[in-house]
Amino acid sequence: MIKKLKLIPLVLLFTLIFTMTASAAGIGLSVDGSVKTENLEVTEGRTLISGETLESMGFNVSSSGKVVEVKNSKVSFEFTLDTNKVKVNDINLELDTKIYTKHGEVYLPLRFILETLGYEISWDGENSRVLANKKEEIVYPITIEGAEGTYTVYDQPKTVVSLAPSVTETIFALGAGDKLQGRTQYCNYPQEAESIQVVGSMTEPSIEMVVDISPDMIIAATHYKEEVLNKFEEAGIEVIAKPSPETIEEMYEYTLKLGAIMNKNYEARALVSSMKSKVQMTNMKLSNIKQKPSVYYVVGTGQWGEYTAGSDTFVSEMIAIAGGENAASDVTGWKYSIEKLIDKDPDVIFGGSFNIDTMTTGENYSILSAIQDKNYYTVNEDIFSRPSPRLIDEGLKLLIDILHPEISEELDF
Repeated sequence: MIKKLKLIPLVLLFTLIFTMTASAAGIGLSVDGSVKTENLEVTEGRTLISGETLESMGFNVSSSGKVVEVKNSKVSFEFTLDTNKVKVNDINLELDTKIYTKHGEVYLPLRFILETLGYEISWDGENSRVLANKKEEIVYPITIEGAEGTYTVYDQPKTVVSLAPSVTETIFALGAGDKLQGRTQYCNYPQEAESIQVVGSMTEPSIEMVVDISPDMIIAATHYKEEVLNKFEEAGIEVIAKPSPETIEEMYEYTLKLGAIMNKNYEARALVSSMKSKVQMTNMKLSNIKQKPSVYYVVGTGQWGEYTAGSDTFVSEMIAIAGGENAASDVTGWKYSIEKLIDKDPDVIFGGSFNIDTMTTGENYSILSAIQDKNYYTVNEDIFSRPSPRLIDEGLKLLIDILHPEISEELDF
């Protein structure tokens, strides 16, 4: 119990990190009504904790060359000094800050470590005090709210068929790719996914092939047919069918749920913590930006009509986080019109190669300033169409490179 109380207060110290010059000394901490203080290292808006302090909390801290290992009986962190790289159990991540030594003592990211352990941090501004809370662990049975009702998972699946690229990417990001025994033809990332058996499309998977694989679980997202999934259930296969996350926060929550289902709670929390920290660091770096370009994400164009990311999409959130203004914020969903596009005349356009080529060669779009000024950018549209960790880990930096390259150089991810 004593170790638990020491752990909780340190979690919340990290909330103080939102200024570049904040001092960790003298911060009030409320732990179950008990106020404490700790001295930590604050740099580049991030609070770091010394290896010596972590040892006093019951961790084993050791180093070999540039690798610093921090572990207890349940989780292992392997940090690489002077980089933002870390391995949590079996997954490799990049953080928003570098690990370093000072006066012979190693300093490690406090918030990341403690959020991985399942702690939540908040800030009591009125009393200048950090509040610490241990979050409730997601344990079996695990419930998932789907479009057709509630699914309950009683034990981790040993084998899985994924019927959505975002699900496939997230499962690999969690370090559970070895469970995947089937995928759709569109599940093309990461490269390791290409060795997994293809069972068809998202809406038309081969029932015979999937039943032949006989997985413990099938996971679908948004693009599926209920009658197909019913046949899998009739064959005795557990099915989870949930609409894809529509917001970044929903993506975080679904990542945590999938992590719990795959028995990868620590990995899921580490993954979400790393993503949230990158967003927070970006917000801090861009807080004084006064000129925000209007940005249009082209999803479909030309003879097929105009499609983009409306105000209620995760892509619109990404544009805002990266220091832009969504030119299509006047609509919800994905349908737009060429008249609206010409009227908005965005400063920047980005999208997949086919759509960008269609715009740059089509007469209807030659009037657009972004086309005339060559402020258009071709991106891998898979990154921006799938609510998976790659959206933050790759997509955010890519957008910042486009919109604010001078700020991009200041970011450690």
